[in-house]
Amino acid sequence: MRIAFVLSSIVIGVIRKLSGANITISGEKLPESPILFVANHFTRFETFVVPHMLYKNYHRPSRSLAEDSLFVGMLGKYMRMLGTISNKHKTRDCIISEDLLSGKADWVIYPEGYMVKNKRITFDKGEFCTHSPEYEGPVHTGAAVIALKAKILQERVRQNHDETLKLFCGKMDIDSTKIDKNLCIKVVPVSITYYPIRPGRNRFLNWIDSKINQRNARLFEELEIEVNLLMHAHMNIRFGKPIALDNYMDELLENENDIYDETKVNDFIDAKRKTLTNDMMKRVYSQMQIHFDHMFILSLVTMPTVKVCPSYLRTLIYKNARSLRKLPDYNLHSELQKEAFKLILDEKYEPFASAIEIALQQNILYKDSEEDYLFDRNLLEKEYPFHKVRVKNTLQVILNEIKWQDAIVKMAEKNSQYTEAELKADNFKHISKRSWNYFEREYLKYKGKIPSKEDKGAPIILYNKDFDVGLVFSHGYMAAPKEVSLLAHYLFERGINIYVPRLQGHATDPNALLEVTAKDWETDFERAFTAMRQVCIKVFIGGFSMGGLLALLHASQYKVDGVVIVNSALKLHDLRVSYVVPTLQFFNQMITHLHAKGINEWVDNSHTENPEVNYLKHPLSSIAQMEKLMSTVKNSLRKVEAPILIIQGDNDPIVKRESARLIYDTIHSKDKQLLLIPTNKHGILNEAYIEKVFEPIIHFIQPFKS
Repeated sequence: MRIAFVLSSIVIGVIRKLSGANITISGEKLPESPILFVANHFTRFETFVVPHMLYKNYHRPSRSLAEDSLFVGMLGKYMRMLGTISNKHKTRDCIISEDLLSGKADWVIYPEGYMVKNKRITFDKGEFCTHSPEYEGPVHTGAAVIALKAKILQERVRQNHDETLKLFCGKMDIDSTKIDKNLCIKVVPVSITYYPIRPGRNRFLNWIDSKINQRNARLFEELEIEVNLLMHAHMNIRFGKPIALDNYMDELLENENDIYDETKVNDFIDAKRKTLTNDMMKRVYSQMQIHFDHMFILSLVTMPTVKVCPSYLRTLIYKNARSLRKLPDYNLHSELQKEAFKLILDEKYEPFASAIEIALQQNILYKDSEEDYLFDRNLLEKEYPFHKVRVKNTLQVILNEIKWQDAIVKMAEKNSQYTEAELKADNFKHISKRSWNYFEREYLKYKGKIPSKEDKGAPIILYNKDFDVGLVFSHGYMAAPKEVSLLAHYLFERGINIYVPRLQGHATDPNALLEVTAKDWETDFERAFTAMRQVCIKVFIGGFSMGGLLALLHASQYKVDGVVIVNSALKLHDLRVSYVVPTLQFFNQMITHLHAKGINEWVDNSHTENPEVNYLKHPLSSIAQMEKLMSTVKNSLRKVEAPILIIQGDNDPIVKRESARLIYDTIHSKDKQLLLIPTNKHGILNEAYIEKVFEPIIHFIQPFKS
């Protein structure tokens, strides 16, 4: 069998490499004892993949049951080599028990008894039930019976009553000499989830269709969905908390003679089989991975109207995803574990666009004349042939997977009662709080205490619900939000909401810059813009020095109402940034690899104009990140089309005045202004520049106010 497992690992490994299949394992640590794995069943892949992953990752040989019809020809021979046996095998229970009791192999069983293609699961009268033409009723209790019988037999071995042991073993056709009385058999629930589930043809299926012309056959339907799952989906195998069988034996062991009374043993098994099955399946179903498609369809069906505004739907999904993270003990896909604010920032957010596409393809959604969507609830609930439902009504299958979980459904129903404005206001508060939490966490790490709300690094958020225009404005490199404080209050007093984000690595300790990248700064800016977009009709963006680069990059990617940049650092006087830094960074990496001390790891900044705000030194690696940002912005300038105000000091000691001209000449904005300020200072966001800098900014924004 081990040779077959090695061969299987090679075959599946090649398939994974060619198809790009992403199979991951998560959950609890597996016990050392023999394990009876109980899993949900959705595709034929699981029969091969689960034993493969157990052997590949844990070196545990495992066997499984499979549908009897598969044991034909070469496939049947291969499955027998793997130790797989037919679900109709006459002595299957004995084979499973003996393997577990001897520690020879683990077993994987699918209590549902068939592929639950519609994922229709209910919890009726205290039992988990599946509903299909294949079977209608409670989940099979066979796995629980096998586990309980094996435990009883092991208990008899421990008590060593030879005559009764032989009788019991004889009935089960088990060799008692192979039983290891020291083993502690465990039941481990396995939750298998695929994401995304998408039907669709591909070259492999087209080739099969051309050869056998079986487009409408059941096998082709299975290939259509299952090949796509293998090629495009993430398959998550999650191991739940092991179930100790000892916890179910107390009643039988109260009287030591009861374990030898066949009537009492059978009555005990009949009484406990459903309890153990429900305990197993509750852990299986509750730990299935919850992903974006679940939140999409659940948000859609709980919406109060059939008219679906895309912005409202995205906002509601975001709220549901946030609420879901507060519920305990759920297995969340990585997309839902993260903030995922890009869902409400980016109209082309891929998971949302993909879900909308399949809803349109299957006519659950269709567009009206105003480019909103109408939701056909009846079509979502339409019954399709069981073997075609995964292809014909994919979102119904996804909804079935989650709608039995009352806590999640009630959460979605509660959130659907909020208006879009209420949801957006709540999102604004949430994102604002998250910004503070990120700062607090980093400050605590490097300073050992909680920062005050007046700290120079605290994000500046000035908001009045009566103002409909907002500005997101970023501070520069090595600085802090306080650098922008005077400008922020000046604009807020004139009716503009302000959000000044703190860029990661700033305003705490220079060492923090060692752990951040330019991508982190982009995310900080995007988060602030998303928050402001929730509560303002028009949102401008801008920044000082490096902050201006973040604003330009953002404007090249997303729709904004205007851009204000001050001394944007696209061309610097310090040539180390553009030329020396990349070379030294590479050299430092090479030296580090050789376990030697790098050179010029820190750059002095004690000459800064603003020592109360700026770091007095900074790491070479973070300058390299700024250089990457500069390079990215240069390549993106032609995509900037929003109205823009460019302010540049004509004798800035840090940023070359050519930087402003390069930006002005390259962008594609029709409404663009370039303002040169006579000064030999880089920092021009103080009282001395209110007339020359602050007033032009307010004059640029005010015409857009309602």
